Amino acid sequence: MNTCINCGVELEDGITVCPLCGKSPGNKNSPENIQGDYPSDIITSNKKENRKHLWELGGIITFSSIAVCTIVDLLISRKLDWSLYSDVSVLALWLTLTLILFAKTRMFLFFSGLMIIVLLALLAFDLIDTGPDWFFPVGLPLAISSSFAVWLIVLLYKKARFKGFNIIAAALIILAGLTILTELILDNYFHGITDLRWSLIAAVSVLPVALILSFYHYRLKKGKQLDSFFHV
Repeated sequence: MNTCINCGVELEDGITVCPLCGKSPGNKNSPENIQGDYPSDIITSNKKENRKHLWELGGIITFSSIAVCTIVDLLISRKLDWSLYSDVSVLALWLTLTLILFAKTRMFLFFSGLMIIVLLALLAFDLIDTGPDWFFPVGLPLAISSSFAVWLIVLLYKKARFKGFNIIAAALIILAGLTILTELILDNYFHGITDLRWSLIAAVSVLPVALILSFYHYRLKKGKQLDSFFHV
């Protein structure tokens, strides 16, 4: 019995083409030797089809929900009122689903697209709202800073050699900085002055925990992975 080094399936002696993956059992980098549909190709094709069908189903549900909310709002209020908020929210969710289905493996594209979706949704809410403008002084800087914080945490996780408590510690420090920046933005918008209070308390409370986690990771466990620590 031979074993295909490409997919691991056991083969009878004398077989030159694996019936599962369609490649030479003894050559890992070999192209397909025979034209045809192999199980591995079918699985890949099915995944693509499933993503496409899920996206189409999500689109049908999205635009059906928008139509229903808009019609109900017109019948009840005789004008477009609350349905504008729900329509924007549902559309943003569908666009986010699109990113998850087709761009989740491309980190930069995924987070850039997600940030654009959030910014456009917030801008739409600001335009719909009849109160004071808040998108540019509050929504825009908060959305950008939050997106940058999340992107930085994910980047650190991907680049870190050991993914242990050091990632949690770094995330806590980044979030502490984000809370301070959030209070700065809100204070400037509501009061026109900067008076840091709750964000400093939150940051000071988080920093000792981050230092303890860092010490535990680098000195005691010497870079132990999170999955091995929690036995998962």
